[in-house]
Amino acid sequence: MKIKLNAKFYFSIYFFTLLYFYHDVINTYFYWRYFAYLKETIFDFSWLRFVVASVIFYINLYFLFKKDKVKIIFSVLAIFFILVTIPSLIAFTSKNIYPIKLLIYHQVLFFSLYFFSSFKVSFDKFPGIKKNQALIVLFGITTIGIIPYLLVYGPYINLNNLLLKDIYQTRAVMSGLSNPYFGYTYSLFTKIIIPLLIVFAIEQRKWHFVFIGIFYLILFYLFGAHKTVYIGLVVVLIFYKLSYLGLVRKIIKYSNLLLFASIVLAFYGSDDLWILIFRRVHFLPTLLDLQYLDFFEGKPLYWSNSFLKGIIDYPYDLKHAKLIGDAYYDNKEMNANNGLISDGYMNFGSLGVFINTLIISFYFMFLNSLNISSKYFGVFFLVVIAFISSSLFTVFLTHGAIALLLLSIFLLNEKEN
Repeated sequence: MKIKLNAKFYFSIYFFTLLYFYHDVINTYFYWRYFAYLKETIFDFSWLRFVVASVIFYINLYFLFKKDKVKIIFSVLAIFFILVTIPSLIAFTSKNIYPIKLLIYHQVLFFSLYFFSSFKVSFDKFPGIKKNQALIVLFGITTIGIIPYLLVYGPYINLNNLLLKDIYQTRAVMSGLSNPYFGYTYSLFTKIIIPLLIVFAIEQRKWHFVFIGIFYLILFYLFGAHKTVYIGLVVVLIFYKLSYLGLVRKIIKYSNLLLFASIVLAFYGSDDLWILIFRRVHFLPTLLDLQYLDFFEGKPLYWSNSFLKGIIDYPYDLKHAKLIGDAYYDNKEMNANNGLISDGYMNFGSLGVFINTLIISFYFMFLNSLNISSKYFGVFFLVVIAFISSSLFTVFLTHGAIALLLLSIFLLNEKEN
């Protein structure tokens, strides 16, 4: 009981502290002020909405801790709550800017994930693969699959990227060398196959495979200079020994520490930590939600830039992410991607949001029907983040969500016998 109260306490502190500093600084940031200027209003604060948001916050928190804390959905729902639900509730307190329907979309997402995960689908008839055999298979797939990357990207590797230098120059060079194979397999290797290889190797205490897996991840980082590869490695290693409840408590506890550290640094004139973690991770997606709803209001794309592009003509010269970059950030080269709420509304309005919500709810219902150890959650964490920040079908096709579901059924499902 004490652990539950502590976790809820951390969530409460996080919500109200983040709320205060959001309103304290939000009107000082250009992109927020510019959007308010376009809408001929300001990011105000409504006491009535504050009360409503606070009540909804505690309702969400109550249902979150009603979930079974030894199942994967508890951690998944907690991540969505921290990164999606809480920022939406905070942004909702700006009456002049934030529409009620956007809050409804986020609440429907939260409760759909909650209720659909209560249903169980049986996978007992599916055969399992031994993990020692799977380790060899994953190693073989990676060793063969990395060869085209070495041949094409190898001559352009920049070791300065290891020190987080020349990142954007490397991305520009590597993007010009890309092809469909790299586009479809990069995330598959870096977010699923190699992290699983590392976890399996740790589990079986085959340390040479652990070091090989880390070496492969570093190589893939050098192939694209995507910092999420580094983050993925750290997350996989940190989450390995934590329970689902334990990792949620660690996340919210250290998020509070980072939040207060950013406040202290801002007091001494440095707001880099706040901008990098809290403004960018929590509140830029909420701003993008507003911008997507504003831009695509009454003119949905009907997935003409996705799986229906062969049937429906795409009406713009720029991709949707660059349309938003051009309209609200005066930068046609900016890829202003956002998560499943924006993606659903962009494609089919409110109905598109509910379609995306149903799809992702079924996806995690299937995963929650499996008996998956928390030691693998680092891999799932990367896919959850992809759902929050990318288009739904992009996550399924190029970020490896479908592959992860299949691997979970045949490799990660720990049957009682």
